[in-house]
Amino acid sequence: MKNEFSAFRPFLSAVRCPLSANRGFTLIEILIVITIIAILAATIIPNFIGFDVEARISATQTNLNSIRTRIALFRAKEGRYPETLDELSTVEYDDMGIKRPYLDRIPPELISSKRGSSAVENITSDQELSNTGGWVYLQDRADVVVNNSEPLSSKWGSYAEQKPNEW
Repeated sequence: MKNEFSAFRPFLSAVRCPLSANRGFTLIEILIVITIIAILAATIIPNFIGFDVEARISATQTNLNSIRTRIALFRAKEGRYPETLDELSTVEYDDMGIKRPYLDRIPPELISSKRGSSAVENITSDQELSNTGGWVYLQDRADVVVNNSEPLSSKWGSYAEQKPNEW
């Protein structure tokens, strides 16, 4: 039994793929690909620059509001404000029969560094901030602020000149 393509075999053997003899890329092809990648990078990368700044500020503000909410919950459950911010992660409350801390851990603020700082200083409102990053718990006001009273630089975009401790 003959193969149905056997009649075309003389024609097929005469047709050769031009790439079968040359398996590499030409210099022009490589330059074109590099140019396309450079154009794409030049248009895409500027869109991502600055997003990390917005994300760090948003995360810090969200973490700040979470801590403040947990301080209010502590007050409602315990009948007093915490003496130190660390009490939020050490004192437990009864949540429908389950004992849990007010905070599993102190969340980081992301203004002082990209890695963040969960350091806590417990002071009174008449004392000055150390501006070392992390959080400051103002014991006499039962409030928490970012441990940074310096105005933000222009690298922070629309938040430039704001003082994080005033959020």
